[in-house]
Amino acid sequence: MLALSACVARGGAARAAEPSPAALPITVVTLRTDDAYDQADALTKALRSAIKNVPGWSVGTGDFSLEVLTLSLQCDDRPDASCQARIADHIRSDRYIWGMLRKSDAVVEGELHLWTRGQPTVTVPVKYSANLTEANDESLRAIAADAIAALTGGPPRGSLRVRTGASRASVLIDGKPAGLVQNGEATFTVTAGPHRVLVKSTGFLDAEASVVVRPVATTDVALSQMPDESSQLDWKRLGGFVGLGAGAVFGTVGVISSVQVASIQGDARYDAYRALFDQSVTDVCARDQREAIRGDQRADASTVNAGIRLCEKADTFMTLQLVFYPLAVLSAGLGAYLLVTSGDERPERRTGWTVQPSVGLDAGGLDVTYRW
Repeated sequence: MLALSACVARGGAARAAEPSPAALPITVVTLRTDDAYDQADALTKALRSAIKNVPGWSVGTGDFSLEVLTLSLQCDDRPDASCQARIADHIRSDRYIWGMLRKSDAVVEGELHLWTRGQPTVTVPVKYSANLTEANDESLRAIAADAIAALTGGPPRGSLRVRTGASRASVLIDGKPAGLVQNGEATFTVTAGPHRVLVKSTGFLDAEASVVVRPVATTDVALSQMPDESSQLDWKRLGGFVGLGAGAVFGTVGVISSVQVASIQGDARYDAYRALFDQSVTDVCARDQREAIRGDQRADASTVNAGIRLCEKADTFMTLQLVFYPLAVLSAGLGAYLLVTSGDERPERRTGWTVQPSVGLDAGGLDVTYRW
């Protein structure tokens, strides 16, 4: 059971803004009572003021009394469901608030009902001090505002259907993430009134629009998203730079290897090792020459070992040259090719007539084709 008390103070004395033309009207029928006339009149007026302060709602036209309506329609003092529907037809309203109050010692209590065509009736109990007999009393205004919030559930809501140029996109409503668009369309439930819609998707520019959502209805907004050419990665251009960079790295390794081999040839230890061989030996680092010099008892062992280690070092760097120089040439060539062709696009296929002349050694011809 919802208890509404007057202990909550709330601002609301400021004049309410004019309702939107799309706002849904709620008629407040003057509450019925047998012993709390001042309180019933004050609460009726406070309820009307509270409705004006809720965006999307407005106060229905006409001043009707529950007591007069039940008498004229020959209903019970507490109208049943059938009579409530007849009251709606009589006052020409799709939603209205009615209720009954009674005084008990120093308090008044009763129930407020929101009748809405085609929907279940919502009921809220009220109980407050009998001293609240002025519609502008802050405590009574707070009670009325709480009652309207409980009866209506807040501002009326509507459906916002968003259509985009992208099959999948993120939707932000009033700066807050609302969900995703799937297959170019999505529907969101929002409060009625003005909203700002922003759509984001990979590969497209952001699209934004303002829209006024109608209550209890579906409002459509279509946002055309243009492709974001700057966000589309040019893989050929990227591959070209990567190829050139890799070629530079491979070439550097090859050059370093060449320098290392050249430095070995100028090493004094290598010269001493080279002097152990006859001048007719062209490659003193050949495997058979190394084995032969190792077995020569006349050769100095330290000179032989130092020379062989230099030969092994040269072998390593020569192998690196054989590997990295070709890789450098291949990578740089491929990178240059990708860069040169990165701006190429396949020509757009067009429909129409094509005339193609041909000339041979013995005759000529003319081909006429139509492409569709």
